Amino acid sequence: MDSILLPTEIEFYIDTMKPQEMRNLGSRQWLEWHQRLQKLNQEALIEASAMKEEYVKEILISFGKVNILIHEAILINIWKHKVLPQLMKLEPYPEKLVSFHPSSCEAMEDAALDLLDYSTGMVSQLLSVKYQEMTSKESATQELVRQKDNLIFDIGIKSLSIIRYIAESMERLPLSICSNIYGQYDIPILLIELLRSKPWVKNDQQYAFGKWKDWDGEVVCHPEAQIWLTLRFILLDQACPQYYPITDNKRIQLLSLLSFLTPIILDQLSPLIELKQWLSQMTVMQQPSAPPRPILLENCLVIKENILSQAGGKWKEIAKEQIAVIFNGRKDYLVETAKILNEAYNTDLLEKFDVKGSVSCARCGKDSIQRCSRCKKAWYCSRKCQVMHWQQHKEICIQA
Repeated sequence: MDSILLPTEIEFYIDTMKPQEMRNLGSRQWLEWHQRLQKLNQEALIEASAMKEEYVKEILISFGKVNILIHEAILINIWKHKVLPQLMKLEPYPEKLVSFHPSSCEAMEDAALDLLDYSTGMVSQLLSVKYQEMTSKESATQELVRQKDNLIFDIGIKSLSIIRYIAESMERLPLSICSNIYGQYDIPILLIELLRSKPWVKNDQQYAFGKWKDWDGEVVCHPEAQIWLTLRFILLDQACPQYYPITDNKRIQLLSLLSFLTPIILDQLSPLIELKQWLSQMTVMQQPSAPPRPILLENCLVIKENILSQAGGKWKEIAKEQIAVIFNGRKDYLVETAKILNEAYNTDLLEKFDVKGSVSCARCGKDSIQRCSRCKKAWYCSRKCQVMHWQQHKEICIQA
């Protein structure tokens, strides 16, 4: 047995996927739906870890269900900000808690603008929301707040990768994506602020793949690597001069990156050498005036607007309907719900398949940063390992 789901189960789960409604969150039907999503997520992790054919991804695309994953993530995010505060007002001292975790999703296509809006919003919260450790004397309310903040933190870290994927696919996405990356969201400045604060590092530990791990202070943390690679791509992209005029304030912010680009960083992320050269040229060159920006017809946030429209602003009414489910204290209900969530988040099963949440370097075995640009299969953690991998597997890479 080398998978969690059979191909027929994968196809059935994906084929029957439907957008959920705000009022259903926490219900038995929603829990079962969420369990299916987690099984699909686990199967996808196993496929990626074992370098197998990515069957889950292919079926999601062929069945046209990718947008539903984005819808689920945005739905949960709106629920946390609109309904959960109302629930806490109605039941300020809950005795029983059931926490829900939204599915992480990485997708583009027609819902790319919704995904960019969602991901940018989650990443920006890393500047204010800090990871909190559990204390022995916390109340149920404090536990709920801690779990909510830690969930926001974890999703924010994962969203860094999504923004990178979107940025690297700009040329294949609507022009509004490019405009929003440089304009409305100003992704470069947001990422620079995150490099300054480094929320993924504390007490000689780094946060990556959902866990805090010991850190030697030199190896580039995975979240930081995602930021650097995103910055390199969007600043060196040919669209940058057209959509991102460099004002004096932006010039100061961008040049501050030079102090972070140490030899240690450049050795591990060799593509950043080009970024350093670009920044160095900026220090001595007069910035030319930006060409006129093109007139664009901006896409609307279709998924987000549809969810808000369906709810009709009746957040308190929705909270009253859900309070009996979310804070249900019946023992039999809690036991049954716990069984569903335990099966959905079966980490022991993932450990059986040796899914670590990261990919090891093809040469040295350390957590990797990038995939080989030639064969798209082997991963490496530094420039040295990349060169050694290329020398050893040259023929394989060329054939691939």
